[in-house]
Amino acid sequence: MNIKVKHILYVGAFILFTILGFLMFPNNEETIIVPANDYSGEEDSYIFVHITGEVNSPGIKKVKLGTRLFELIKLASGETLNADLSKINLASVLKDEQKIVIPAVYIADSFDESTSSGVTSSTGQSKSKLVSINYSSMAELQTLPGIGPSMAKKIVEYRENNGGFNSIEDIKNVSGIGESKFNKIKDDITI
Repeated sequence: MNIKVKHILYVGAFILFTILGFLMFPNNEETIIVPANDYSGEEDSYIFVHITGEVNSPGIKKVKLGTRLFELIKLASGETLNADLSKINLASVLKDEQKIVIPAVYIADSFDESTSSGVTSSTGQSKSKLVSINYSSMAELQTLPGIGPSMAKKIVEYRENNGGFNSIEDIKNVSGIGESKFNKIKDDITI
């Protein structure tokens, strides 16, 4: 036989034995098939979000990645009659493990129309509405005693990173706000 034919036979025999080896000795590794709706970072992934406050059905909701806040409110059976949706961004995209608190309309505004500018403080000065630490802008937060631009920024960053404040006392978790500063602002803030 010529060398070229021998070479072809050797290669053919090698291929044949390789195929037989795979057939006779199957791979022991298991193949795991992940359903498309499992959380895998794909388009059809789901996240879990906690919604509380002024909604008819508060709790933890499973929603698709990319869901917007207005869709979550619908899933929570809609907002209550006392909800103040003007304080939140209904178009915001939800994140996994996020907590959303739907605020209520500030009740003190409707009690006494003679103090339409707000509530009168113990010093007799007229005060504006309470400042929501969960929804107020940086400019609104700076109206609080002792809160400047850098502290307002820390408050906003804290609520964005932690899903908001659950009580006004939680503001003490913000770096730079201790008991003394909290006592100065506690009567002026709400969640």
